[in-house]
Amino acid sequence: MSISHRTLLGEDGKPEAALIPWNVFVELQELLGDENPTAEEIEAVREAEADLLNGNTEAFSPLADVKARLGLS
Repeated sequence: MSISHRTLLGEDGKPEAALIPWNVFVELQELLGDENPTAEEIEAVREAEADLLNGNTEAFSPLADVKARLGLS
């Protein structure tokens, strides 16, 4: 996955930060959520892991759809 960004360099010429489009930042915040997941979020991750192990590809979104949602396509 690639995110359009600008790299900000420090005085030593090494990367210090990345500047990303605001809409991408907001989407990432929403996807990451709180640092402490709720019981429902933990259960959702467990269900996703089980789907993955059982080969249930219908439970997942195609990468193209995710990129479109994040404005990356």
